[in-house]
Amino acid sequence: MRVIFIKKQYSLYFFIIFLFLFLFFVFSSYLTFPSSASAIELSKNSLFSKDFGLSLDYITESDEKKAYLTFDDGPTITATNKILDILKEENVIATFFVVGKHVKEYPELVKREYQEGHYIANHGYNHNNKLLYKDMNSFKNEILNTDLEISKAIGVENYCSHIFRFPNRLYVSYVF
Repeated sequence: MRVIFIKKQYSLYFFIIFLFLFLFFVFSSYLTFPSSASAIELSKNSLFSKDFGLSLDYITESDEKKAYLTFDDGPTITATNKILDILKEENVIATFFVVGKHVKEYPELVKREYQEGHYIANHGYNHNNKLLYKDMNSFKNEILNTDLEISKAIGVENYCSHIFRFPNRLYVSYVF
């Protein structure tokens, strides 16, 4: 039988590491999005290509520094054209997380975003927490209705961005 002696000063380190690991395993299920939401079937014909999926994988594997420019809550008549003019002048591509009701209101702005090579992603239909987070059906309808409006605006049948940014939450985005 072996007995291992640990100096008193190191025992605190071992206790902290053990506590951290214990808490991590206990609470790790709360760190991810609920599995019921990720089971929503949203796959349709879209522009989410294998190349785009590979580029998402590349983000975590590359040491190269990159910045991804995103805009939320549009399109708006006051800002979107100005933003697009600057992006075009600087030869910069961005992702626009659009709100479905605004897409319906200004489809020509979304079409311009798309035609100039920007990625159009989903930010919910109403940008209203009470509707979006009410229940699973409401959540699904917010996403599907926004994709439908994007589809109409850009002329791509059954468009699905596969990327959703949660309005008014700390979550950045979720890839379907």
